[in-house]
Amino acid sequence: MARIDRHPGVKDYILELSLAEIGARGGITDLFEQGHLVLIRDYRLPMDFASIAAMEKDLDLIPEPEIRRRVKKLTTSAFLEGEPPARRSRFDRSGPVLQFRDPLRQAIFDVLCRGDVTLFEAARTSLKRAQDEVLRIFGICFPGYQPFRFIPSIRLTQTFFENLHWDNHSIDDDFHQARIFANLDNRPRIWHISHHSDDFIRQVYEAHGLARFAGRDPNEMLEFIHADLLGGTRQTWMENLPKHKVAFDPGEVWAGESRLISHQIYYGEAALVFMWFMHMGDMASPENRFNQRIEAVHREMATRV
Repeated sequence: MARIDRHPGVKDYILELSLAEIGARGGITDLFEQGHLVLIRDYRLPMDFASIAAMEKDLDLIPEPEIRRRVKKLTTSAFLEGEPPARRSRFDRSGPVLQFRDPLRQAIFDVLCRGDVTLFEAARTSLKRAQDEVLRIFGICFPGYQPFRFIPSIRLTQTFFENLHWDNHSIDDDFHQARIFANLDNRPRIWHISHHSDDFIRQVYEAHGLARFAGRDPNEMLEFIHADLLGGTRQTWMENLPKHKVAFDPGEVWAGESRLISHQIYYGEAALVFMWFMHMGDMASPENRFNQRIEAVHREMATRV
């Protein structure tokens, strides 16, 4: 069960519900759109944690910079899709045992799976089981959503003391997203979470002249806040906001709108992060979508004397 330390200086938007409770209430669409982080209580993702733990986490062992960049935020398709590899002839003593046409998949096998066929197949089987289960959970949690895009990403790199931030898609399209996270590590994944983006923007709006971002891509304002007010990735000491602390156990699953919920991975090695994009017509309350929330802040602040 997750360890949660709540800070009195931050709105308490963390909820714990079982899958049975979620199903009985018809999902969590309303709660999610309101900005809650919903932890699925009494549930663990069926994972082979040993195979994930055995994978190499040092991506510097991948010599090609572009392949290394892509491996940092893999999608499950790198394991589950693509042309099957060719096996090295038993008469050939050189080269990898499995040979892929796709250099990304080859790097996964050679480096992350250490050239071990058994490890590659175990990780592949485990990730397929996890993906199928999370898709089932999505259907229970968000029965009315009809996604037009799905990104099933996995993170297999060690993260310490990440900067506090809200996610930024760098596009100003007016869409809604759902995110489901799962801890694939055999140790707790520790998050620090603080204010909702619109709440924090209200706090600093006048002092930092944020009215200049009205009518512009809301991601531009978030980028300014991340870099100039919170220190970005290089000056994390600048940020001293109050935070809830959550340690997610191995296999725990949670959902949250990461453009609303400020979050910092304090420690983690392996995680599943699945994203679905929806049109506003799928939402229970379209006024709660990210772009509209930010527009509402600009309108509200413009009326203040």
